[in-house]
Amino acid sequence: MKTISEFREKLLGKDLYHEFTARYVERMKKADPIVIWGGSTAGQMFYDFLVEFGVYQNVKYFADNDKNKWGTRFNGLPVVSAEEVVRLVKDHSDTCIVIASMYLPEIRKQLLNLGIGEKNIDVNGVHLARNHRVFRKKSAYEVICSRFEDYEKVYTWLSDEHSKAVYLGYLNSMISLDIRFMEGIASPADEQYFDRELIRLGEHEVFCDCGSFNGDTLETFAALTSGKYRKYIAIEADKDNYAELMQNIVVKGYKNIRTHNLACWNETTVLKFHPALTGGRVTDQGEVSVKADTLDNILKDEDVTFIKMDIEGSEEMALKGASEVIRRKKPTLAVCIYHSLEDFCRLPLLIKELNPDYRLYVRHYKDMNDTETVCYAIPEDR
Repeated sequence: MKTISEFREKLLGKDLYHEFTARYVERMKKADPIVIWGGSTAGQMFYDFLVEFGVYQNVKYFADNDKNKWGTRFNGLPVVSAEEVVRLVKDHSDTCIVIASMYLPEIRKQLLNLGIGEKNIDVNGVHLARNHRVFRKKSAYEVICSRFEDYEKVYTWLSDEHSKAVYLGYLNSMISLDIRFMEGIASPADEQYFDRELIRLGEHEVFCDCGSFNGDTLETFAALTSGKYRKYIAIEADKDNYAELMQNIVVKGYKNIRTHNLACWNETTVLKFHPALTGGRVTDQGEVSVKADTLDNILKDEDVTFIKMDIEGSEEMALKGASEVIRRKKPTLAVCIYHSLEDFCRLPLLIKELNPDYRLYVRHYKDMNDTETVCYAIPEDR
């Protein structure tokens, strides 16, 4: 019972959604000027959040490290360089720089190195804005409480303290909307899917890459194995990514590769798909159609040893479609669980239901960001 009471003790026990949002909005009313660092999707999302709450008037600038954007306008406001931000802070001590970028830790370090103080740097804005959209009907705390025993069960199954720290850090950052709960829990980004603490690749790997994009994971895998593996099975639903994948395979001379332009699902069917470079996903509102199949069909003649899944929320259906492979072959699994908060309990529970012999671990690969969290399921004999 120790680990169960530990989870209850360390998980935030209060819904902080409305309290944190109200406090944050009040802070934005007093900040003048506001600089949004990130002149693209995340910056737009945060700006829209301020518009919704009627506190956008103090946003005077966007900033970006992309030189091509300097001197242009975004949302009608000038896009400035880091040097101009430094001058701005010197002239206006109440300047608030909201980092709206997936490179949050790197930009924060850059600003600190430029002499800008912590009091002028905001790391929570984009995290709050993103989750405001997701949890406006049902807060993260309500989501977790609705399946509390399941989240608690997953926590008790985690096989090391690092996993438990990641798991609690992520959940608490969702409940509080404070991304600082995730500070310091990330593993090196280049170890994603192949964490050095957990994964030992051999020369006889048959690796199945669900969501192979343009071959970025293939490149990492080939380097880690020095090209010594039995087979690499690449599955990518997006036709443009698939075309780039095929080109990279030829250009880089990869051997023993099998490819499929398919979506992974729990049945053989045709699905609606929204193409979006790295974020393409199955959705009823998809503009194009894609063929889908099960991993049980795709891998029926393969002695698969490792399955990786990063398929933008389709992981549950793909796991269900791999039930026989997981039961019989017991491959190592590296499954992304960050696409929804429910996946933090739903996917580990499903994995253990399909094969209770797995040891479970959780690792995170994007410091102070709520993306790139992976659940590893590793057989006892690996």
